[in-house]
Amino acid sequence: MSRGWIGNYAYHRARIDDKSIAIVDLDTKEEFTYLDLEKRANRLARVLRDDCEVKKGDRVAFVSRNRVELFDAFFATSKLGAILVPYNARLSSKELSLLIRSETPKVFFYEDVFEELIAGIDPEVKPLTIVLNDSEAGYESLVKTKSDDAVVCEELTLDDIHLIIHTGGTTGLPKGGLVSHGTLLFNSFNEICSWGLNHEDSAFLILPLFHTGGWNLLTLPLLHVGAKLYISRGFDPAKTLEVVEQEKTTLLFGAATLFRMIAEQPGFKDADLSSLRWAMAGAAPTPIAVMQEYWDKGVKFVLGYGMTEAGPNNLSTPAHLIDQEVVEAKYASVGKPMYLTLVKLVDEDGNEIAEPDTPGEILWSGPQIFSGYWDNPEETEETLVDGWVHTGDMATRDEDGYYYIVGRKKNMFISGGENVFPPEVESALYDMEEVRECCVFGVKDEKWGEVGKTIISLRPGATLDKATVIDFLRSKLARYKVPHYVTFVDDIPKNNVGKIVLRDIIEIYGEPGDVQ
Repeated sequence: MSRGWIGNYAYHRARIDDKSIAIVDLDTKEEFTYLDLEKRANRLARVLRDDCEVKKGDRVAFVSRNRVELFDAFFATSKLGAILVPYNARLSSKELSLLIRSETPKVFFYEDVFEELIAGIDPEVKPLTIVLNDSEAGYESLVKTKSDDAVVCEELTLDDIHLIIHTGGTTGLPKGGLVSHGTLLFNSFNEICSWGLNHEDSAFLILPLFHTGGWNLLTLPLLHVGAKLYISRGFDPAKTLEVVEQEKTTLLFGAATLFRMIAEQPGFKDADLSSLRWAMAGAAPTPIAVMQEYWDKGVKFVLGYGMTEAGPNNLSTPAHLIDQEVVEAKYASVGKPMYLTLVKLVDEDGNEIAEPDTPGEILWSGPQIFSGYWDNPEETEETLVDGWVHTGDMATRDEDGYYYIVGRKKNMFISGGENVFPPEVESALYDMEEVRECCVFGVKDEKWGEVGKTIISLRPGATLDKATVIDFLRSKLARYKVPHYVTFVDDIPKNNVGKIVLRDIIEIYGEPGDVQ
């Protein structure tokens, strides 16, 4: 059984305790032990190998909300040396067809609620499709007659690819990040060692499983240590509160927007969140007003930072090792390097920056980084250089070793010869209690070349005007960093995991001026 690598997570846990619960499906009220996961994966592996002729290196695709069949596929493909490709269900049929043409999955599983999406796939590239139901040709009918005896691919190495996870991308189709067995294994070690995860932990998975955060932020590390996961078909802020209270879950990870939505629930004020060891947000800056609401309830709410190409876990505030005073003092920081993460800041010439509080591009290395992009050698060579992932993100490091994101290299704009990093301005804006969400970017200006513009949505019942915003920012920042234009909107465009999508915002609001 030593060659199964990731496919043997459930097997090894079941050997230790075959009765412990691994997954609770809150929608179907079903519970699955680690032994259940192992048996289900073996059955599906036989369907893929014997009925679908899936071999090592073949791709197996999925379009589904969070459900146990995705875990079946994760472990089953690993047992065969195949590659799992979870697709974002929010893609159009045309976009999906283009990805399928490139990645050529041999089998495509889909949830029946996405029937229309699947029907629109270009027939020329459409693979064998299997619906997740109990119809005659459906998933349950195929797997129920198969043996659950162990299936193992003996030829696997840690360098073999197991997942293609698509990055958000700024233009065109998402890039397919290649995630190996080794990346998944060492990423799990990274979290277990950095966060002190153990079998008594539990978490409600509120990120989708087509996203790197869905698999690699808590999910796989918790399964590695024999902990318990709760899943549901989609994110519901009220349900999240209910699960934390009733099930006494110990950890919660999500995008900043999701935490804001939870805090806006009528029941949040009286909710008992005392079981949480910590809560961590990523993907975007988090308003201090939102963080304060969790702090006031005794929750150690901190930030983390990472990316698909690097694990994704790289920096996090060690909440379980520091007291609340430090948590609040370092609220704007994305933390320190995690257990296996190598990190350095470099200047434009690639020289390492040693001085504190000096901006530089973040570079990652370590056994948890990705292997490149699917069928995209040019992007791979640009991003992965001598074993270091070039992130394109700019950061500083303080004297205590905590890192702070100051901007995206490509999103930085130059105003009057001075570099302006939007996240620095956004962080200052989030110090205003009226601000719910914001986004800052550069627009053309005849005098200064570029000047800043900010889009702001307000918290319920709050009022704010441009003059107040400008005056506040001038008290916090150098004048060249203060936006010239302020536009107030009801809501800011975001993607499926709650991350603000800059290109969509610029398309709508990208011209100079306060009002579009």
